[in-house]
This record gives sequence, structure tokens and C-alpha cells, in this order.
Amino acid sequence: MRRLGAVTAGHGPGGGLLYDASMTARVRQWLETLAGSYWFVPMLLGVAAVGLSFLTLQIDQDGRMERLIAAGFLTANGPDGARSLLSTVAGSIITVAGVIFSLTMVVLTQASNQFGPRLLVNFMHDRANQIVLGTFVATFVYSLLVLRVVRAGDVDLGVTEFVPHLSIGVALLLTFVNAALLVYFFHHTAEGVRVSHVLAGISRGIEQRIEKSTVPADEVAPAPEVPPGFRDDFAVLDAPVGGVLQSVDVEGLVELAREHDAVIRLLHMPGAFVWKRAPYAEVHPASAAGDVEDGLPGYLTLGEHRSLSQDLGFLFDELLEVAIRALSPSMNDPFTAMNCIDRITQGLLLLDGRHRPHDTHADEDGVARAVVPLQSRVHLTKHLFSELRVHVAADLLATARQLEALRTLVHEVSDPEQAHAAEEEFEALLTAARRSFPERDVASLPTELDAPRAS
Repeated sequence: MRRLGAVTAGHGPGGGLLYDASMTARVRQWLETLAGSYWFVPMLLGVAAVGLSFLTLQIDQDGRMERLIAAGFLTANGPDGARSLLSTVAGSIITVAGVIFSLTMVVLTQASNQFGPRLLVNFMHDRANQIVLGTFVATFVYSLLVLRVVRAGDVDLGVTEFVPHLSIGVALLLTFVNAALLVYFFHHTAEGVRVSHVLAGISRGIEQRIEKSTVPADEVAPAPEVPPGFRDDFAVLDAPVGGVLQSVDVEGLVELAREHDAVIRLLHMPGAFVWKRAPYAEVHPASAAGDVEDGLPGYLTLGEHRSLSQDLGFLFDELLEVAIRALSPSMNDPFTAMNCIDRITQGLLLLDGRHRPHDTHADEDGVARAVVPLQSRVHLTKHLFSELRVHVAADLLATARQLEALRTLVHEVSDPEQAHAAEEEFEALLTAARRSFPERDVASLPTELDAPRAS
């Protein structure tokens, strides 16, 4: 659906958060889905186990292992002993794999209850758990494939005895590897549910995403200018489907607009929810809306949940959710909330001095073709600390830490608008603290912006 009109659609000020437009949105989202699945890595290792079994069995069938057996490097097994050994390995391995899977589900449930369901994305992306589970599956598959070729000799039937000694040795080696991985899995699982470990992982993710998706201030090119007549002649497109805007294929969007000599402005940033049959894009000129309308959905990825690929704010919101849960009456854990405040402040400081390409994207001729709004540092600062203030203002320790964090931002960030936003949040939290705590407790708080920071 499209309609003509003048719809006010602003986008954030400078310092917004970047996305990576190096590959198409759908491929990028597909790769992220695979990275967060518990079936992909085990499937790859299972396929590798099939290939390994054919390789070792081929070597065994060539008869070259007899010399190693004679030299004592391999132990000779009879058919019955080989079957018993391989059956034991396969049965025990698949049993332990079931236990590992059950423990993983317990950890995911506990993480969802303690840290919030959004952090399940981080646990699902844990490569160590995927590899451990995949190794057990691969050993099970390998043992079964080797077991099927073991046979006893029968002179009357003309059947030659075949015991794949090398393959059995590899099965034993894989069993020892699985035993070591099992011990590692228990350690890794216990470490993975520690709140400090979880928060440090989110913080590392923020740092990596900032490094990948922003550039130093001196590398920012001038912003392309949107045609001045955009607001005089444009059409509004309504979304054909609804869902969370997970990613945008900016290069494809620019090419689509260039093909029809148009300018496309999205009304939602990655991470926002797009309502079905509600405005989600504007097209200039209005005469190009019909051509753009059919192709536009192919460059946007809508899903059921927010994604890490282009939505840096999602990682900050994970820290926000943990902090709010920690300050709830049921948990009453101000120290975790303080840790979250430290991590949020660290992320905002890392963003300072880093910039992203402008919201407006031009084609190869320098003509503005697409506008994709992104969350700005100012908006992010206001959003995080205003949400925290409601819950922090009831706890003295958390209030002191947030005031100190805001005072640090006021003095350290180079963006005047962000510093002003931090100053406003400082004053708002201080006002809330004066209503919540006795005067002698308020006296212990950092109440002056220009006061020396605590060591």
C-alpha cells in the first residue's frame, strides 16, 4: 500500500550507531542464525566423522596396518572384542551426549530466569558448547560406521575376517578426547553462569561491535545531501508484513533507488518493530513509489527478535535488563547492577571519538539514494540512564555508582550534546535520590558535577 502525503520522519543527530553493509542482509542474517544454532556445528562434525571413517577404513583395507601390529604400535583385536569395544564406545558416548544436552537446557533456563530471555542469544552463540556436543555426536557416528564393517571369518562360507585396527584405535583416541572435553564442559558451564563472566562477555561484544562498525572521527566523509524537494513530493509506503527490523541491505537499497532514480527513507532503525500496514518508508518522487514498493521488502530482514548484526543498542539493552532484574525486590543485588552500570559507561566511552557513515547513503555518482536512521549516542545515553534511574533511585549503592558514571561522561565525552544529556540525567537522579534517602545519606553521594572523581 502507498499513499501521498507529508509525514514528519526525523532521524537521530550525529554519532549514530553503524551497521555493516558488506554483504546482503539476508545472507548476513542467515549466517548469524547458523552461528546461534545447536545443530549446525554438530552436523558439520558428524559429516567430518563420516569422511574420517571412510578414510581410516580404506587404510585398514589396504592391509598396511599389519606391519604396525607386528611392531607393537597397534593392538590386535578379534572380531568379538572389536564389536564389544565399539558398541561400548557408541552406547556410552550417546548417553553422555544426552546428559550434556540436558545440562545445556538447564543452563539456558537458569540464564533466562536470572539474566533475562534476551541473553539466551549469547548462550546460544557459545561455540565451546556447540563443539563439545558436536564432538560427542561425531564419535558416536564414527563408532557406528566402523562397527558395521567388523566381521568374523568363516572358511565354509568363504568370508575373510576383517578387523579395522587403525579405525578402532582412532575410536579409542576420540573417546579419550571426549573424556577431556566432558571435564572442560563442566568447568565451562559453571564459569558461563557467573554473572561477572556474562557481563564481561557482553562488554567484549560491545567493544568488538564498536571496533567493527565505526571509524575514527578523521575518516568520516562529508554527508550526502537529500534533495531539497524531498518533502514536497514523496509517497509513504506501508509495511506488507510486521516484525523486528533485524538488518538492512544498504547497498541493495541504494541500487534499488538508483535503478528508479529515487530516494528511499526508512522510518525505522534496525532493532525497531515494524507494524504491518503502518508506514515504514518514504519514497521521493512519489511517481517512483510503485516501482520501489515491490522490491523494497527484499532488502529488509524482519524477524521475531532483535539481532546483533546491525543493532548495537541490543547489547546495551542486555546490560540494562540485567541491571533492572538485579535491582528487583526478588533479587536485590545492587552489586550486579553496579557492574552493569560500569559496563554501560565503558561502552559509551568507547563510542566517544568514533563515528559512523552518515544516515544518508549515496550511489557511485555521489547522489543521495537511501536514508537509514540509526540510534544516536545522545539517544542511547538518555534511554539507558533514564530507564536505570527509575530502579537505581531506591538503592544507595547503585545511585552513587550511577552518579559517578554520569559525572565521568559529562567530563570525558567530546560530544557536547551527549555531555548535556548525561548532565540532565545526573540532575534527575540526584533529585530522585533526595526524595528517596535521608539527608545524611544524600551527603555521601557525589552531588557536584565539578567535584573530583573518586579514585
